[in-house]
Amino acid sequence: MNWADEIAQNILSLRPNLDVYTVASGVSPSGFIHIGNFREIVTPYMVAKSLKKLGKNVRFILSIDNFDRFRKVPGGIPEEWQQYIGKPYVDIPCPFDNTKSYGQYFQERFLKELKALDIVPECIYQSDEYRSGRYAEQIKLAMDKRGEVFDIIDSFRTQDAEEGEKENFYPVSIYCEHCGKDNTTINNYNSDTGEIAYTCACGHKKIINVLTARNIKLQWKVDWPMRWQAENVVYETGGMDHSSLNGSHDVAEKISRQIFGYEPPIYNAYNFIGIKGGGAKMSSSKGNVLTLTDLSKVYDKYLIKWFYGKYMPMQAFNISLDSDVIRYYSEFDRWVKKYFDETIDPLNKSILDLTELSPDYVEYPNFSYLATFLPIVNFDEKLLAEILTKEGVDTTTAKYQERLERAKYWVENYGEEYQVNLLQSPNTEFYNSLNLDEKAWVAKTLDIVNNNYNSANDLQTDLYAVVKSPQLNEQELKATQKRYFQILYNLLLGEKQGPKLGIFLLALSKDKLQQLLKF
Repeated sequence: MNWADEIAQNILSLRPNLDVYTVASGVSPSGFIHIGNFREIVTPYMVAKSLKKLGKNVRFILSIDNFDRFRKVPGGIPEEWQQYIGKPYVDIPCPFDNTKSYGQYFQERFLKELKALDIVPECIYQSDEYRSGRYAEQIKLAMDKRGEVFDIIDSFRTQDAEEGEKENFYPVSIYCEHCGKDNTTINNYNSDTGEIAYTCACGHKKIINVLTARNIKLQWKVDWPMRWQAENVVYETGGMDHSSLNGSHDVAEKISRQIFGYEPPIYNAYNFIGIKGGGAKMSSSKGNVLTLTDLSKVYDKYLIKWFYGKYMPMQAFNISLDSDVIRYYSEFDRWVKKYFDETIDPLNKSILDLTELSPDYVEYPNFSYLATFLPIVNFDEKLLAEILTKEGVDTTTAKYQERLERAKYWVENYGEEYQVNLLQSPNTEFYNSLNLDEKAWVAKTLDIVNNNYNSANDLQTDLYAVVKSPQLNEQELKATQKRYFQILYNLLLGEKQGPKLGIFLLALSKDKLQQLLKF
């Protein structure tokens, strides 16, 4: 049983017989949304899938926090956007598309990335919710109970409150109706009338009513539990930064119970995701991000979901862009074959279930072959197709082209160390170290590669025959063949090993083989 199935069963044991199970996620369109943020969505998404599999009516929601304040200019955004700090994302212009707001651009970009992974949540846009007045009653409740809210928050702090801090505490932010920023100070609140008097750093002053104003937003630790109640959330997850002891989530749970009278959703934390070799934690604000768009240029949607599905939420893991990409593709293809052959174990089957595999996935070509031989044939896709066709690969399908594009992108952007580089001139020093029998093997190889082969297997068979001898037992023959292949790799690559020799020689031009093997 995978972790999502375990969480789903735990939910049903704690909250049985609900008409609807609302599973929630959230994201802030603060900038380019990275693969770490994606765990915030994919974790509850997979739990929702497991609940549906158990026959439950499930509502999977994604809160778009586009009414949050713009806190700082993230990497990749022009520095002049500092002028908008303090405004909600929904009201900031986009530096890339003047037809959209900042928030709209980044949320639409992320939703498009999710859709490419077949993840289509019910979106709740917080700017719409706040400005529609939907939360007006909850805002007034929090304002009326502001002293209690303060006490709850203060109970989790290690430092004592300053004199007058409680009296001046208000659990809301107000966006100024003049400048649009939240550089505002509440001077007075009348619980009986609901009137709030505020002043802004820009000099604007105003009295507004908590029930009719549309420029008020609850502060984060109050906003979060308020939305649990508003959407009747049963399950949610959050990052470790919010989930530490006495952290934001602990505060929110207490506010949920004591202020809003709502039993908090079942919750689990998730750990961070890194980029292998990157070292630093991803941060949208620093521009140190790998987005789903970036990731999908290397991995297909099934593999991406497999990464997140095979690690429990609290397990940290790295996304690899180095030569491990080859290993992951090979491993995943093996599991897929077992999955459809029905020879897979129950745990890995349940993990692959989370990827929503299509039966025709087995039609994808070998990623390793593509990545290995693209540079060998100098990225001549026509020549590569001719070679792989001889290997029985159907190079006319959309799946072939799709995986070819990913292999090409990976090799060109991340796979430099993986590329096989032919020697530019004959390895004469190594050739001179060979004995007479070994030099004869090289001469025979030259005759073989001058032939036209219909498949790499035929060529490989003839290569094995070069060193066959009735005087050699099976163990001696294997050792001799290994030595022979090492000689060829040394003469062609200057290395002891390389790609599968038959298809490797088939991919090389006869002129190049003559240049490197003829002495």
